[in-house]
Amino acid sequence: MKRLKSITGLILLLMSISMNVSAQKKITGIYRNMNDYLCNQLTYVRDSSSTPVIKLYTLAPKSYVTIQYKGNHIHLNKNEIFAYQLSNGEVYRIIGNHSYQLLNNNPRLLLYKRKIPASPKEGPEDQFKYYFSAASGSLQSLTAWNVKQAFADHATLPDQIDALFKRDAELLTYDSFHKMYKLEWLLK
Repeated sequence: MKRLKSITGLILLLMSISMNVSAQKKITGIYRNMNDYLCNQLTYVRDSSSTPVIKLYTLAPKSYVTIQYKGNHIHLNKNEIFAYQLSNGEVYRIIGNHSYQLLNNNPRLLLYKRKIPASPKEGPEDQFKYYFSAASGSLQSLTAWNVKQAFADHATLPDQIDALFKRDAELLTYDSFHKMYKLEWLLK
């Protein structure tokens, strides 16, 4: 009986791993640096002669990415890659062994979100944590205090943040008229 349970458990584990691998989305290209991202210049993209296969190694994290492109196997360190784009158009930035979805395309302020792992008890709704980076700065939690500190030299931004945003969650308010986040608009 114990053997049957262990075999069943092993089969379920292998099925969940294979389903997780097949659920990963296809990567359509890589942005080597921020300038490539801002100019929408993907590298290692599909062309008439080759379709690249890009492996991130998310299940067993490695410090590099493997690319099969035009018959070559290329290893790129993750710190040599700014971001990658999925077939659905979403762009993710690689920082360490984590991927953060980019929400905008602004050289002064980049906004990100990352899904927070949750237990089934918490419900089906996805929960996210939000981040930002200023110009070439490091990734920080998206809070009013952190944004004020990152743009301390901006003359009016701290007062505008205090006047317009009552909670940190409001920092991601999207301005549909200007087609950008209000925080981006304040930095103009």
